[in-house]
Amino acid sequence: MTISPVSRMPLSLDVAQRLRTAILDGTFAADAELPTETELAQSFGVGRSTIREALRVLQAHGLISGADTVSTARPRVTHERTAGAAGLALSTALQVGAIPLADLVALRVLLEAEAIRQNTSVPATARSCLATMAAAVENADIHTFHAADVDFHVQLAYAGGNRALGFVIGVLRDCIAGYLLDALAAVADPGAVLARLLAEHQGIVDALDAGETDHAAELAVHHISGFYTPETP
Repeated sequence: MTISPVSRMPLSLDVAQRLRTAILDGTFAADAELPTETELAQSFGVGRSTIREALRVLQAHGLISGADTVSTARPRVTHERTAGAAGLALSTALQVGAIPLADLVALRVLLEAEAIRQNTSVPATARSCLATMAAAVENADIHTFHAADVDFHVQLAYAGGNRALGFVIGVLRDCIAGYLLDALAAVADPGAVLARLLAEHQGIVDALDAGETDHAAELAVHHISGFYTPETP
């Protein structure tokens, strides 16, 4: 006879997992209020302090509102913070060494190339980002260039119409964005590097405008991978 080990999961985490399942399967729809702490405590047969801790776990995961308030009496189901929570989880895993930066970059390259291949046109939002980057090059403004760079790639990722690709690429991009900013701040001649990166972005846009999606994807791969190679200034 096989005997399973006794679960040592804290009650609050067990309750959080059950509530998470209820949110994901639609039992609690988006923007719906959860039951009160007292009602939840009665349903699960636990104390209110356990419920309170479980709710804070869900808030940290971006699944319910209330993380920026003191009260957790009637939080609502929300999907607005899930991307940020996912990005934070990836960033944490990266910083503790669980996921090497090179692996995240390789994953981003694969997904972003596929997203660009699905593009039929360059969205106006991406062109606006390109214009912002061009102005930032003139002023050697690293921070403005960086913000527009991040948004440019996310806008292109969503433009292909695959929301799953756009979401995951956005999370990956946010996760490794800090490394781009640090690298730009460390170069001796940031203006030259910004000009090169701008030209690479423009090349991707030009290829898409010409309907050469495969070429645009190749340029994106070179652009992303090239920046993170040891030879990059």
